[in-house]
Amino acid sequence: MNDRALKVLEQYDLEISSMRRGRGAYILETPQGLRIFCDYDSSEKKAQFQNCVMKQIRLGGYGRVDVILPNREGNLVSRDWEEQRYVVKEWFTGRECDPTNEMEILSAVRNLAKIHRLMCVKGQEEFAESFSAPVPLDEIRARNAELKKVYSFIRKKNGKGAFERMFQNSYPAYFEQAAEVQRQMEQIDFDRLLQTSRENGNVCHGDYDHHHVLLAGPEMATTNFEHCRFDLQINDLYRFLRKIMEKHEWNQRLGMRMLDQYTAIRPLSGEERRMLYLRMLYPDKFRKLANYYLGSNKAWISGRFLEKLEVQNRQQELRNEFVRLLE
Repeated sequence: MNDRALKVLEQYDLEISSMRRGRGAYILETPQGLRIFCDYDSSEKKAQFQNCVMKQIRLGGYGRVDVILPNREGNLVSRDWEEQRYVVKEWFTGRECDPTNEMEILSAVRNLAKIHRLMCVKGQEEFAESFSAPVPLDEIRARNAELKKVYSFIRKKNGKGAFERMFQNSYPAYFEQAAEVQRQMEQIDFDRLLQTSRENGNVCHGDYDHHHVLLAGPEMATTNFEHCRFDLQINDLYRFLRKIMEKHEWNQRLGMRMLDQYTAIRPLSGEERRMLYLRMLYPDKFRKLANYYLGSNKAWISGRFLEKLEVQNRQQELRNEFVRLLE
């Protein structure tokens, strides 16, 4: 965000006493408290849905979420002369959760369970039609097709580099897991599962990680709901659990403690446990690396690709051991 964007703030009734740069944003000091001014990639309707979700969370007694504030015209999304979109949100003093600190990790996973219990938005069919996740089986089928495409391309390529040779050798083991996840998901009645979830109004944060949990003493704030949507809430837990486990070399004790802390507040059904197992079994990091490769300049493959694949291969057995605990 450049300084020219600050002119958009003239669209708001804000008395700004000071401002400072944040990560891709500006933090504003006002008599009413901290505000953040930042880019916004979605629509007015999505902003309304976000606020609807955060209103529900606040009604449940959890007040520290970054609600979007309206401008003078009553719109949540403001635009500049180039039609770039921006929002002003409530903000909080604090620092990001430390993903290397076990106690903070466990606090963050308890925090996720608490907001999940409150993120139930019923009777909002207009939003449900627009902001619902794809069917998991369709998603897995598309990802597996992509993996096959990348493997086929590399297998036929002449003059393979180090990354491509390692990818080709690693592919069979990873794709076996990907295919197994697809086979098991084909046995799940997703029409019924997703219909039940929608009727319950279950909403996911969609991007829950340590960057979006702010700590200020014993309190926590949860931020950045831009990716929230009607979905199986287990997907938030999966995403956070996987990211933390990767950083901790798939430490089984930590992983099971995280799961225990979550389920102590929000117990999981048998179907949710099965979905968590299948999500964790799927080789998502390998698939993402394949996707990055597909969109890269094949004439010059970054050394980072090889480094990332080496790390995945080194952690693979540790990952498998943890996933077996969830089966």
